[in-house]
Amino acid sequence: MIRFSFAAALLAAVLCWGPPDATAADWLEPGLYPPTDSHRSGEIHAFGNTRTLGDLAIQGLPDLAAMASSKSGAGYWISNTVGRVFAFGDAVHRGDLRSISLDAPVVDLAVTPDGDGYWLVTGNGVVYAFGTALWRGSVAHLDLRAPIVDLEPLASGNGYWLTAADGGVFAFGDAQFLGGLADRSLYRPIIELLSTSDGTGYLLVGADGAVYPRGTARFHGSLANNEVSSSLIVAAAQSPDGDGYWLVSQRGKVFTFGTAPHFGQMIAHELAPIGAFAANESGGYWMMTSEPPGVPPDSGSGRRVIFSNERHRVWLVESDGSISGNFFVSGRADQPKPGDYQVFSMSRHTIAGHDDIRMEYMVRFTWGVEQAIGFHNIPIDGFGEAMQSEAQLGTYRSEGCVRLRDDQAAALFTWARVGTQVIVVD
Repeated sequence: MIRFSFAAALLAAVLCWGPPDATAADWLEPGLYPPTDSHRSGEIHAFGNTRTLGDLAIQGLPDLAAMASSKSGAGYWISNTVGRVFAFGDAVHRGDLRSISLDAPVVDLAVTPDGDGYWLVTGNGVVYAFGTALWRGSVAHLDLRAPIVDLEPLASGNGYWLTAADGGVFAFGDAQFLGGLADRSLYRPIIELLSTSDGTGYLLVGADGAVYPRGTARFHGSLANNEVSSSLIVAAAQSPDGDGYWLVSQRGKVFTFGTAPHFGQMIAHELAPIGAFAANESGGYWMMTSEPPGVPPDSGSGRRVIFSNERHRVWLVESDGSISGNFFVSGRADQPKPGDYQVFSMSRHTIAGHDDIRMEYMVRFTWGVEQAIGFHNIPIDGFGEAMQSEAQLGTYRSEGCVRLRDDQAAALFTWARVGTQVIVVD
């Protein structure tokens, strides 16, 4: 029995360390991390020639839905999921849904081409028009297979597309249906549709950074199957000239393609991740923070650890449902498989079988010939360097195990015990 436990521990160490994929500039003295750039929900962070014109950080914004720039770029609107709209700078408040009881949350706010109106759309496809926005239809009467995530206006303002998370596209008014993805099995859900200026093409953007062109829309690159980034993309926007686009991760990393310029990025705190992004037409963009996601649905009950592979997160949940920890982590894509596991072994210090790779606070919860996986801190290589930076938590970096920041790995190690339930979800 002792020999088996040692072998399982050694196998876990070997499979967990992964390649030293951080660049030299990312390496830090183990246990030391730069401060994050965000602190709470509702913050606005400005880049390029934009500036912060007001935010909702004081009162907090636990239910951020969308953000959009005014036509001049000297203002912006923010919407929350219950349909309230906040206007800053030269953005004019045209109305909202605060007095209406909604059947589904608001998921997007889209501004009219003339800048004097906007649409709000809910997850079940109900469309509300304000100001000069023209109502051209909705999908509220349909039994959707996946929720609506985006409304994209036609450049003329006389139509729009609604996009569902499964890649379904619905065209209204003068907008043309040019193809969708609902007939395909997607690796990650769709989050945005970006249209060409003449309405003859559009790009569908996935949460993994995949970009699917339709019609005349030009493909300038993507992050799909890119092990270097492997980020959860939460927003995308078209460059002003239409020949490029930005993809933005939950940690505030900005990826540019085509003519989209890079004006800067940030490191978002795990309790204040990026939830919205908006670009203006004169050279800049904003990012807005949101509340961290709550416990995923269908993730068990009782005292447990929950690991979401797609969200790159770990939750420590008490028996009464309260959350003791909510952390960014780095694991490996699609490993381990979703399921119900238990902690079977814990080691304060662990050494890999070669290359002097060292890990601390190891909490193992599954094992086998091809799986020996646990939670632990960011590994240290034979030169005493951290094998990834804290800023890279929230991306896939490991060869199997789930990496946490040192203090958070220590917190999980103290909180868990042998037999603690571990729920793995997508």
